[in-house]
Amino acid sequence: MEAAKALTWILRAPSFSRKLVGVAKDQRTSPSGEVDQQVRLWLGQAHEAYVRRRLPRVIDYFHRALAYAEERGLEREIALICRDLGYVYAREGAFGQALTFLDRGLAAGESVEIAVRVGLLANKASVLARRRSYRDSLALLEQAAFLIDGTYGSLAAVPSWLVHSYAGIQRMAGDLRRVVELLDMGVKPERLEVEIKSHEPPWLTKR
Repeated sequence: MEAAKALTWILRAPSFSRKLVGVAKDQRTSPSGEVDQQVRLWLGQAHEAYVRRRLPRVIDYFHRALAYAEERGLEREIALICRDLGYVYAREGAFGQALTFLDRGLAAGESVEIAVRVGLLANKASVLARRRSYRDSLALLEQAAFLIDGTYGSLAAVPSWLVHSYAGIQRMAGDLRRVVELLDMGVKPERLEVEIKSHEPPWLTKR
């Protein structure tokens, strides 16, 4: 008897890990209007080291920045660091570590800029999808889309630099809904071959 064919699904996951140089103004809520200078420096060094595949340096710079931000109670910077560090761990296949830092970033509170918070949610959703937690992943994507909708009211009001990511969230959420529908219809999980394709952030594509 011929084996049942697997159903292949390709999910294109949005990425919200952005280079800090030239960050949009409405991402800044600190009194000075800028990301802490020392955190900026270490994150920039971490990004450059990752482009060159110097992983030990990448992790060292990120953890220096995180320790510095935690010592000073810089919650906005902590969220920013954890978004990018979680992305790097996820891209390297260290999903457990990725979730640890993404959850830490999400715990920073509602005062974190929308782009950073949405990025944390989307990056975590990508990790959960890779771990076959499709319903939980979909819930996070819907939360991210709701946050954007609730903040800006209409797509026309969404900043241009966020529109592409918003579209990516909606696209991946739509694909995940179809995967979840198949599971609800009784399709066995082992028959589903779900491939996650992440879009690289700007700082990673500029080699």
